[in-house]
Amino acid sequence: MDEKDVEITTVTFTTILHSFYKKGKSDEAERVWNEMVNKGCGPDVGAYNVKIMNIQGGDPEGVKALIEEMSDAGLKPDTISYNYLMTCYFRNELMNEAQKVYEDLEANGCNPNAATFRTLIFYLSKKGKYEAGYKVFKESVRVNKIPDFNTLKYLVEGLVKRSKLNEAKRMSKTVKKFPPNLVKAWTKLEEELGLAEVEDGDNGVQTASLA
Repeated sequence: MDEKDVEITTVTFTTILHSFYKKGKSDEAERVWNEMVNKGCGPDVGAYNVKIMNIQGGDPEGVKALIEEMSDAGLKPDTISYNYLMTCYFRNELMNEAQKVYEDLEANGCNPNAATFRTLIFYLSKKGKYEAGYKVFKESVRVNKIPDFNTLKYLVEGLVKRSKLNEAKRMSKTVKKFPPNLVKAWTKLEEELGLAEVEDGDNGVQTASLA
């Protein structure tokens, strides 16, 4: 790239880094990483997040170490960085540690995004913690960062299975106020779950902590 007078930037290196990781060529990715440093294109937050993404399925300590390395380099880990750490904890069945990452986001100068709520609701639902998932859903609505249809479908099905019909009904009514493309699919799901016949009410509503 140098010979063709193409400016080599951190963005260029990060794109190449991502491509190698995506193809499973970790050794090549590490070579690119070292070249970034040697050429003075010191990795930025985006580059670190690409590296973290590649190891998020492994040991959480590895992800934590990279986040600490970012901070030591004068970089500020962002919501994406912490989402990867949270996901890593969930994948390793460390629910409390994952919850703490979420709870500490604000203290770390970050705000949860739709991916944060998607990850929380998915793994809480996977563990059968539907009421805790519903609490997270309400928070996602409050900050206007609701997750995707499939994640919400997983949660509302769990609420119905646990006979938490009031929560499921209110969740359904809320979702139908959001993106129009969700309304048709959600209305169909509501009919399949029998929620169309359920009267909305506040009685019997329960909330729960994430633990």
